[in-house]
Amino acid sequence: MTRRDKDERLRGIITTGTKLFYRFSNADGKTWLMPARNMQVGMNLYQPSGKKGKLVKALFPVLHNIPFVRSAIHAETLRCDLTDELVQMLCLLFHENNLEFSIFCGTPCIHQKITMQLSKGNRILGYCKLTDSDEIAMLFDSESRILSEFAQKGVTGIPECHFCGKLKTGIKLFIQNTVKTGKSRVPHRWTSLHENFLDSLYRNTRKSLVFEDSDYYRTLIELKFHLDWLPDGIDRVSIAHIIDRVLAQHQYRTVEFSAYHADFTPWNMFVENGKLFVFDWEYARLTYPPFLDHYHFFTQTAIFERHWQADEIIVFLQSSEANWVDKETYVFYLLDVIARFTVREKGNVTDDILRSMNIWSDLLKYLCQ
Repeated sequence: MTRRDKDERLRGIITTGTKLFYRFSNADGKTWLMPARNMQVGMNLYQPSGKKGKLVKALFPVLHNIPFVRSAIHAETLRCDLTDELVQMLCLLFHENNLEFSIFCGTPCIHQKITMQLSKGNRILGYCKLTDSDEIAMLFDSESRILSEFAQKGVTGIPECHFCGKLKTGIKLFIQNTVKTGKSRVPHRWTSLHENFLDSLYRNTRKSLVFEDSDYYRTLIELKFHLDWLPDGIDRVSIAHIIDRVLAQHQYRTVEFSAYHADFTPWNMFVENGKLFVFDWEYARLTYPPFLDHYHFFTQTAIFERHWQADEIIVFLQSSEANWVDKETYVFYLLDVIARFTVREKGNVTDDILRSMNIWSDLLKYLCQ
């Protein structure tokens, strides 16, 4: 992303001001704006997986005044503030003045959005997601409705939506609270906390209905309709046959479903006071096969943290450590994640997504052989 592109994304959100910020990017093209003041708090928005990124998170808040440190991570300095309308809204919602903020400009993809962390001193108050895209705004609306429904059903460990709407400039917002503190930790390995959270989500949202009335059925049909959007090299015929088999096996059957987060990864959760808190429910669905989120957590951490290829994941699946894996459920998950990125990106996938697509496709082939 060029500097002009970065500035364009922030148009209508920040303006020239007096507060000192540092803007830096990683090798994947992800960009952050971090405040010089209370940077240790602002850096809670930065969740790196690699060693270099973790060093930046630990050391940059202490060493940012040293020019060669800024040069080492190609950090630019700028002075800015939020627009007046946005400041007024945020201060009103969080009942605070002189709010501090840090910004993540989003993961490069068709659904790229800006995420802002709001804080005051050492306290993290909440988060604000922003976009000028009507398509992403629909995801914000969906997340707001789902969080409200979850709260009514007794689901805990989730945020509360404070506002979902738009500014006079047309920028769409989703604003939520958080219980995150500087002492919160991000769990990168599966634990009983994850198990208990998904068990509770299942108990509070389970529902029996005819397969064809489910969100999951609609996902399979959408993937089948858009198989031509799959990247070259992915076996479209094989995936079509697997979809047809799943549809035939469940045709007109009454099946038990439950809610599905759809991006249940370490980057969308943290532990505070011994409890798991899960956010970013914008892709969530209400009627999906239970416990697919466990498979997403496993697969995505295998790819992005352990840097496993498909053959290494298959070796794990053949080991005694994988005794929790149900092959049919894993197939359900792989069809969903392939569908989500195929339909969302409309065939225009990044190199990262293409790499993941190839792994998901190879795993699907292995499980269905």
